[in-house]
Amino acid sequence: MRTAISKAARAPGERRSDLIESLADEWDQLAARVGAGPFVRPGWFAAWWNAFGAGDLEIRTVRNDGRLTAVLPVARHRGALRSLTNGHTPQFGILAENDGAAIGLAETIFREEPNRVSLAAMEPDGSSVKACQVAAEDAGYRVAVRPFQRSPYLEIRETWREYESRLSRNLLDDLRKSQRRLSRCGKVFVDIHDGRERLPELLADAFRVEASSWKGTEGTAIQSHPETTHFYTDVAQWAVVKGMFRLFILRLDQRPLAMLYALDEDGICHFLKAGYDPEFARFSPGKLLMRAAISYCFEGGRTKIEFHGHAEPYKLCWASGVREQKRFEAFSYAPGAQAAWLTLAYARPLAGRVLRSFRRLARR
Repeated sequence: MRTAISKAARAPGERRSDLIESLADEWDQLAARVGAGPFVRPGWFAAWWNAFGAGDLEIRTVRNDGRLTAVLPVARHRGALRSLTNGHTPQFGILAENDGAAIGLAETIFREEPNRVSLAAMEPDGSSVKACQVAAEDAGYRVAVRPFQRSPYLEIRETWREYESRLSRNLLDDLRKSQRRLSRCGKVFVDIHDGRERLPELLADAFRVEASSWKGTEGTAIQSHPETTHFYTDVAQWAVVKGMFRLFILRLDQRPLAMLYALDEDGICHFLKAGYDPEFARFSPGKLLMRAAISYCFEGGRTKIEFHGHAEPYKLCWASGVREQKRFEAFSYAPGAQAAWLTLAYARPLAGRVLRSFRRLARR
């Protein structure tokens, strides 16, 4: 087994993601061999890096007799290595053929002695966290593995009728009333698109609807920032080519009232972005569209729906469970890294205890 480190050396005129795309074919082949999801594939990372990347891109790889067996992209910035993640990232980790390849790759992360390593959105029971923890401790780093995000999911193990019968009666009553009242205003239907036709027009509709809600007001909508718009546009274009793009739009006549942007692959449907027109909030268009999208997954033989993001109430009412992702961090013994470690290990927990004490006093 041979380990290798590839580093970005961007020449004039090159796109920022050229290094990722140079490995795309064998990277995708590795992902297919291990049944990996879309968020550790080169197309996802290329879109992310072009939109949000900062610092120097490095792609860590492990090869066995020339065949790629593990890969991980990271960004080097001011002596630290960080994952290619932010609030738009559902999942991150080492893509590896086996545990040995994952450990071999994790060892390369610490070979050049970065001051700090921070990798977010990692599955707690996967090989990535374990491999990184072993490699960091062997290299003499202090390690912290802490909660990152709790994301709901729905395991599909029954019929749609059985599932729907177990939903909250209040939710079902609201859905029936909303459907009936909205139908009085015109023709209500749900479009489901794979993006092979009219993609720019459909994305414009979806992004506009999402931005019309509180997300637009708070600056968290896709259209709120050019880089975010570019990211979700690039992801959609890549996903269309791979056959996994799905866009659900609830319409009244031809007017879009709600949108749900998703990736659908290998029996799992990933719900990434949703929004609705607040002018029609009294008709619960978001709930109506969510029911239609979940029904589509049941009828199409999917085995799981990942709601992603935080465990918000509007997701939990449909979910069967919640998964807690982790943030892995490792600190060298350099002075700056030790200061960051002390803050994480002592100052933050103390601040949390003080805040909880104030809250208890306030409730008395």
